Amino acid sequence: MKIIFAILFIGYAINVYSQGNGHPLTYDDFDTLDVNNIQLVTSNVGNCDGAKWLELAPNNQQGYGDWIIFDHGPWLVGKVNGEPILSIIQWWKAWNYSPGPIINGQAAMLIHPEDSLKYRTYKITQGDDDTNPDYAEWPVEYGAPVKPNGDPLIKGYQTIWSAYNSFDTTATIFSGLWNGPLTSYPVEIHQTVFAKNGFESDSVDILSNVVFLEWEIINKSNSVIDSAYFGFWSDIDFNGAVDNNPGVDTLRQIGYCWNDQENIWDSLYPAVGYVLLFGPAVDSPGNTATFKGRNLPDHKNLQLNAFRGIGDDSIWNMPLIAPVRSMLESQYVANGLQADGNLIINPITNLQTTFPFSGDPVTGEGWIYNLVTSGGAGFVFFSGPFTISPNDTQWSMIAVVPGLGTDRLNSITKMRRKAEILHSLPYDSLAFGTLSYPITDVEYEGTSIPMEFKLEQNYPNPFNPSTKISWQSPIGSWQTLIVFDILGREIATLVNEYRPAGNYEVEFNGHSDEGQNLPSGVYFYQLRIQGPETSSGQGIIQTKKMILLK
Repeated sequence: MKIIFAILFIGYAINVYSQGNGHPLTYDDFDTLDVNNIQLVTSNVGNCDGAKWLELAPNNQQGYGDWIIFDHGPWLVGKVNGEPILSIIQWWKAWNYSPGPIINGQAAMLIHPEDSLKYRTYKITQGDDDTNPDYAEWPVEYGAPVKPNGDPLIKGYQTIWSAYNSFDTTATIFSGLWNGPLTSYPVEIHQTVFAKNGFESDSVDILSNVVFLEWEIINKSNSVIDSAYFGFWSDIDFNGAVDNNPGVDTLRQIGYCWNDQENIWDSLYPAVGYVLLFGPAVDSPGNTATFKGRNLPDHKNLQLNAFRGIGDDSIWNMPLIAPVRSMLESQYVANGLQADGNLIINPITNLQTTFPFSGDPVTGEGWIYNLVTSGGAGFVFFSGPFTISPNDTQWSMIAVVPGLGTDRLNSITKMRRKAEILHSLPYDSLAFGTLSYPITDVEYEGTSIPMEFKLEQNYPNPFNPSTKISWQSPIGSWQTLIVFDILGREIATLVNEYRPAGNYEVEFNGHSDEGQNLPSGVYFYQLRIQGPETSSGQGIIQTKKMILLK
């Protein structure tokens, strides 16, 4: 069990530390993303040194503070010529990342240790210029993204960029709880962490309470990496960290932790999740993937293929919920098996699954985590399989999505609603958009999620003085419902907001947006449902005719 302690936020500081097991010294650099309510510390070797959520601060009666994350980081599990490879960070128990890129076939810290200060985190904010050393020394030569004019590319309002690798044989850390070797392999990772500015509540703008993470994973070897899985591990800590139950929402692609203890402090308990927005891209004729922010025809983004809830870092004899403890276990877990290689059987359905604890705590249905938890609770999830050819790149994007509702279960609902909004937006809106996206208390009729898009005929029709228009959507998305006259001019906007999947109805009273009474005649109402989840990838447009008689 790890010891819970206060973590000091580190701004621009280089720390020298021993990488354990008698290895030489290297450089570990941290910077804090601090332009919105999630204050997240990220490093130049892939991990998170804690994150606060300022929305929790006003409700800190229990003294738990506003911490939501202890640590996290990306994994790559794969095989080369039938032999397993693993790039990993999992507390101090398993770690083989080293600062900097791979240069001339060697890890940066081995071939050019004198340049170690260049292998730091680079933090840039809108409005920066060369007076910021990170802006002036933006490491284009290591792959840092730039605008067409060569200036540093800032995503969101603030970006922290770093490059690291798993090819430094001196940088491997593993504790006595790790079984067998933890080898190195020439994989280079470019990490981008960014956020929109703002300190609003979710009811004003959810992007004030979201952080985005991107990774470019580059195969710097001469061999194909096959049977590969992108993984992401997190140790989530909030409200004392000992009642954080792991769960997975496969519909919304979220791995998360929630609190199962009902008590008088219920309204203070958040749910904290990570949503997979874009998984690795693989061949898929006729589809379009998002890859490094661009459309990639004839490809698709993979979704989650496996999830592992972790009860604590001290667990070793429970193969369903223990941390990964060997390279062989990483292969099993990435493929949706228990750590001992056995199948996972859902005790509710008695069927095999790769997603334990995918039940719904809000309704109490399905397989819900009810095992031991402690300070190391969290999860690791995976997206694959795919291959990476020599010098080829894969890319993935995740968002940190906490939710705080009226109670511990409503916090899960709020977290899900935020994930739905993020899924409905294209990459450019996430990385460069300026609009706000609030969570409103939208009510929808019925409890079941529709199976198809459908715009109903208004009733009554013809109508005077008012009529009702209903529709259904199987996805959460930004939706507009607009009335046009027979010449195609917009007359009235009835809906223009994000709505979750559901059945809806609005009333049209025969007035324009300016409040003028409309004359008798033929009118059209058009529903637009945005979102890449639709079969076309471009959204849905449906139009129907109605008649106003006076």
